Amino acid sequence: MVILPARNEGPRVGLVVAEVRQVLPGVEVVVVENGSQDDTAEQARRAGATVLRSAEGYALAQRVGFAYAHAKRAPWCATLDADGQHPPAALPRLLAALAGADLVVGSRFLDSPGYPIAPHRRLANSAFAAWASVLVGQPLTDVTSGLRAMGPEVLAAFAADYPSDVADANVLVRAVRAGWRVREVPVAMRARAGGRSMHDHPRSAWFALRMLQLCAEERFSAARA
Repeated sequence: MVILPARNEGPRVGLVVAEVRQVLPGVEVVVVENGSQDDTAEQARRAGATVLRSAEGYALAQRVGFAYAHAKRAPWCATLDADGQHPPAALPRLLAALAGADLVVGSRFLDSPGYPIAPHRRLANSAFAAWASVLVGQPLTDVTSGLRAMGPEVLAAFAADYPSDVADANVLVRAVRAGWRVREVPVAMRARAGGRSMHDHPRSAWFALRMLQLCAEERFSAARA
């Protein structure tokens, strides 16, 4: 099952759903619309996706998607963004990598990222990755990538308990500390096809601080368990 959180992605979501269905014929594509003020849900449904709704928020949308996938007994689950940045053509590579991992992340930084990344964004990503790598004792390069694939054990755990406000590097820290095999594969991504990234927002500084805090909490709560 493929899950796409989507908010105000009406002009883009249908094309992304169509690409996923072309790459993975017969696989259910689920769009979790969370607080859109446009026709995101309608365009996703027209493209052939199952449409669910959640409260506003990327992590909350993922939680709804994971609960649905687990209830449907999906043998695996993949997530990608609905803005066109994550290439659906990379999904088979992530799924193949699950043969030797429990959670696979598509990384922009293991090879060419595929599009120009603003220096401040690259610096922030590097800082998050370094912090998470130190906490888990394993090198991680792209801890904010939403292009991920997971097996049934991880899916069941995420369906039962998933962060509600920020779910990026902290989720990877949780995964490694839980003993799951986390692997990154290189993926050349694309520039957004339009709209606005949730990281290009006045609250982005709060987001960054909150993620650093949650990473530490995941690390040390796991150590106490």
